[in-house]
Amino acid sequence: MASASARLAPVLVRAPARPAPPRHGTTERVLGHAGGLLRVLGGPGTGKTTLAAELAADRILRGGADPENVLVLTANRRAAIALRAAISRRITGSGVRIAREPLVRTVHSYAFGVLRLQANLRGTPPPRLLAGPDSDAVIRELLAGDVAEFGAADWPERMRPALQLPGFAAELRDLLLRAAERGLGPEDLVELGRTHGRPEWVAAGRFGAQYEEVTLLRGAVGAESFGGAAPALDAAELVTSALVAFDTDDSLRDREQARVRHLLVDDAQHLDPQQFQLIVRVGRTAQESVLFGDPDQAVFSFRGAEASLLADLDPYSAENRRVQFRGE
Repeated sequence: MASASARLAPVLVRAPARPAPPRHGTTERVLGHAGGLLRVLGGPGTGKTTLAAELAADRILRGGADPENVLVLTANRRAAIALRAAISRRITGSGVRIAREPLVRTVHSYAFGVLRLQANLRGTPPPRLLAGPDSDAVIRELLAGDVAEFGAADWPERMRPALQLPGFAAELRDLLLRAAERGLGPEDLVELGRTHGRPEWVAAGRFGAQYEEVTLLRGAVGAESFGGAAPALDAAELVTSALVAFDTDDSLRDREQARVRHLLVDDAQHLDPQQFQLIVRVGRTAQESVLFGDPDQAVFSFRGAEASLLADLDPYSAENRRVQFRGE
């Protein structure tokens, strides 16, 4: 007779795939979406993220979509992990093949993936991600050198005493990031400063050009074994660079647009203008694009997020399809 411990020995089994959720009300409208752009708006706790997971699983299990053709974007890494787990629970045991690309990504992760794909296709070194502390360190070094060698001649005299303070470096980096999120390069900052009589913007723009040269040079030094320069990019520059890649590399853009047939974006109210444009590039040719969010819950405006992009603008066509989601 088998011992009690043997009878209770754990057995690892795959859980069966979840049955299709009941389709009623708003859920039915979203899951039954025929194609094109759809925005699902609802307040906190209404179940938008759960519905996004259900929609992704529905398209794979019951719509027959290849996981490779489904892209789900979220606002941050923690949300991406949670949403990825929610989708995995719904499709586990269904025999669905594993996709080469992550099913759920942050916008910045997706932008990095686009640039890495372009580098692989061209045989060039992939970009490197420049972390915030590393970026701050480079800015402090450049400011200190500017003060020591040139007396900070490019900066307004009233600002020179603050140039070597840690807080000034952080504020300068924030300005450059906010500009990049709106598609403004160093030369644009210089032009805006001259137009509006803001000499500090002119100085920041000139500094931004120097900062870009230094980060590119550091990337080149670290990538000598690849035979070329690997640009070091911060988070905002990743998105801008991915947009440039799509606009200048037709084969890359066509390849990615052909791959992504179902685009789902959770917490879309947190998108800044450049992130929104990246989603437009991919989503305008997708079979369907569904944006989930709450324009009244935008808490990252200090990082450049603009909830009006979700609430008011329709980037794809004159037709505007919107569902108000209150949970069911």
